[in-house]
Amino acid sequence: MKSDDPLMLGAWSNGRWLYLDLARNRYLAGRCAPDSERRLKQAKAAAQLQDSSLILDTLIPKNGMLLHFMRSAWRAWRIRNAPIQQQLALLRMTPEGRHRSAQPRDVEHCAAMFQHLRNLRPRRPLCLQDSVGCALFLRQYVTPLSFHLGVVQPPFKAHAWVQSGQLVLNDRKQAVEEYTEIARLDL
Repeated sequence: MKSDDPLMLGAWSNGRWLYLDLARNRYLAGRCAPDSERRLKQAKAAAQLQDSSLILDTLIPKNGMLLHFMRSAWRAWRIRNAPIQQQLALLRMTPEGRHRSAQPRDVEHCAAMFQHLRNLRPRRPLCLQDSVGCALFLRQYVTPLSFHLGVVQPPFKAHAWVQSGQLVLNDRKQAVEEYTEIARLDL
């Protein structure tokens, strides 16, 4: 569900509408009649997702990449308890840096490097903090880049991830395809 800055975002999941109220930082649910067209659209979107399967030849980051990762992870950690709307605002206002168009192999290399550096941290962050940090890190090296929030019901679960086109960068395809996208931010 693409939108510039709505106060209420909605997604269809297993016979229910789920809403993200950005102003109050909460999720709401409501029943509705099944919508076969929406289900078909979600199934097609999930089927197009791809995993990043690159294994790095070398685990040594390029010049400045480690420092950039540390800054991105620190900024995501500082804002981790803020409302989702504030975290999305951070992604919108962050300077774009070099922001170059990358070849598919470069995109996978940058994503694999992020995953490697993330694993060096003493504790892995939750998906929202991890995805904010990933978006802050990768936006300097990868375009197109998009930040996604998804929901599923029942039981209610929410998840965040980062993609470049249909390539899932900081998670596995199987982990995100069950979620219905409720918000998307193109970076």
